[in-house]
Amino acid sequence: MNIETAIKSRKDAFFAAYDIKDQATLAEIDDLFNRISEFGKTCSDYMDFETKFATSPLNQEYINMFTKVATTSTSKLQPVQESTEPEISEEERLAAEAADDLRFAAKEATQPLRHQAYMAGTEAMRSTKVGNALFNLNNHLETANHFRKLAKEKKEMEKEANGEEK
Repeated sequence: MNIETAIKSRKDAFFAAYDIKDQATLAEIDDLFNRISEFGKTCSDYMDFETKFATSPLNQEYINMFTKVATTSTSKLQPVQESTEPEISEEERLAAEAADDLRFAAKEATQPLRHQAYMAGTEAMRSTKVGNALFNLNNHLETANHFRKLAKEKKEMEKEANGEEK
């Protein structure tokens, strides 16, 4: 991958997920990505770009813009359909509960080992520049997604308070 492709994929993510109609927001996105492109020109290669971008103020602006778009634009993503599966018998329900109990017990028994393996893997990944940059980017995206969900919940609560349908 090269720097231009990395920047383009970030910009395309906005338009793949959201229908952005507000001209001011579109102008802000263009301005942000013009500045990211200029930043990219200061980097020697893709790896250098990802490493530097992860800790640059532009990365936080990118996350903030994604949060703004997520809370002010219409999502293109399809909602999850409700299940149309038929009701299950009491025996099937009890068997499913027993299976869930067994999975829970197995998970509890292996949790310390899984945690140790996860921490070792995370530490190994973060010991490289790219791994650390990807780890930080993932944390920022998770934060942006959390704020998007909070904004959506707030919007739904406001609609309910105003007597509007969801």
